Amino acid sequence: MAKPNIIISIDTSAETETADFGRAFIENLCHADPRLVPERLSTTEGYKEPFLGIDDFVANWWAIPIKTTVDGQTRPDSFDGPSWKRKSTLASRGMISHGITDLRHHKYPSGIWYECRWVKDIDFNHLFDAWVRLSNADIGMLHVFTDREKQDPQTEDDSWFETGSFGGPAKPGLPNMGWAMAYGANYAAEVDVVRIRSEGFPVDEIDGVTVVRVTDKLSDVVDDFEQFSRRRAELKALFRPSLFWIT
Repeated sequence: MAKPNIIISIDTSAETETADFGRAFIENLCHADPRLVPERLSTTEGYKEPFLGIDDFVANWWAIPIKTTVDGQTRPDSFDGPSWKRKSTLASRGMISHGITDLRHHKYPSGIWYECRWVKDIDFNHLFDAWVRLSNADIGMLHVFTDREKQDPQTEDDSWFETGSFGGPAKPGLPNMGWAMAYGANYAAEVDVVRIRSEGFPVDEIDGVTVVRVTDKLSDVVDDFEQFSRRRAELKALFRPSLFWIT
């Protein structure tokens, strides 16, 4: 049996490439628990460089300027973001993709993606809320995946959900509902807060972003998946039927 793993995934229109954003982001991660501090860094897949602390991470890794020429035209400044990995004590990995600006000066959302082996004594919910607040998330998800949801074989929609993807520019949307979902301004009309609260589901407002949780504790997904699954189905029924791809 595979060990459960948590996924945090956030899409945001915020200016993630700024040093202030980068510092707040990595401080949230490193201060959450010593077992979450990155060990190796990369902008590709090598992970050969050591993590040398918050100052070095922000100055040399957070946002690396790149220039791209397409059909003779130089695209507006864009930035490579870092990937990181941890192997000892508690395996984890993450990456930042800063939103790309195209030749028409349209900027695509930035992405925060983080995966970590599940342990009950780390407050991943607090970390999720901190990143939602920092990024003023357009959409976000926190979920813990167990064997019960790791489908084999996978459908395409299963794969989108299990990797924490919101479909990308070609197919934006919500594959499935995680234990916690953060709905920004573009999803505000989809969330009937009064109705959801009246059915006993936890709802928080974080600087204009609505965070809805299926149950009170993330560990419920691991400890009682049947109950979690039943409550998730009940919560989904309070949203537009076609909003989530997996029904």
